Amino acid sequence: MSSDGAFRLEWASNGWRVGRFAALEAAGVPHLVTTRQGPDVDRIRHETGAVGREIARFLDLDDAAFLEQVHGGDVLVCDTGGQAGRGDGLVTTNRSLALLGKSGDCPIVLIADRRQRAVGFAHASWRATVAGIVPNVVRTMVECGCVPGDLVACICPSAGPECYEVGDEVRAVAVREIGSRAATFFGPGPRGKDHFDLWAANADALIRAGVPSSSIHVAGLCTLCRNDVFPSHRREGESAGRFAAVIGLRPD
Repeated sequence: MSSDGAFRLEWASNGWRVGRFAALEAAGVPHLVTTRQGPDVDRIRHETGAVGREIARFLDLDDAAFLEQVHGGDVLVCDTGGQAGRGDGLVTTNRSLALLGKSGDCPIVLIADRRQRAVGFAHASWRATVAGIVPNVVRTMVECGCVPGDLVACICPSAGPECYEVGDEVRAVAVREIGSRAATFFGPGPRGKDHFDLWAANADALIRAGVPSSSIHVAGLCTLCRNDVFPSHRREGESAGRFAAVIGLRPD
């Protein structure tokens, strides 16, 4: 698993400031993570389709698909743009389609096949993580013809392990659903509450689903600490906008 140099922020040709993963670039996979210096964070939350099409065009893709994200373990497969349904994982084999996940602190995990057979994303909130969203996306990509050893997975900026404070009930649910090893993803915070390391939990889920550890990359940017770059629900409350993590297949 890598975090050193795997993710960078840069200014795109259209004036947006975006994040990119070196591993996805090396695999020829169109992708980006938006920031406050890009598509308006409120539009991403409320006008996802329009913003998605704008991002897709920037990536030289035709359209964008997205989900009504519900913090669960369901994964959908789509081949057309627009809202694909309710779920937290989305997969496509369509080479003209971008997939867009929204976040205000939750990890979005972008997953691509080096052989360009499919791409997908997981909205890995704590509830979705505990529900197995990441292995469910990997499993769906395998059903689309991928091999786990060919996958590259990138965990986007989100609430980091030093800041993501949770109650005792979250640890209890995680241990019950994931198993005893889930206890290692929790540690005491300065205010006496547990902190949940969602980066480690989802990296572990990817490895257990067959993705090589060397092919897992963590942006390592905390949205609470870098609220100047990314909107954060925990910092701003219900008024927080959203940033987007987008991935697609390289057109033929």
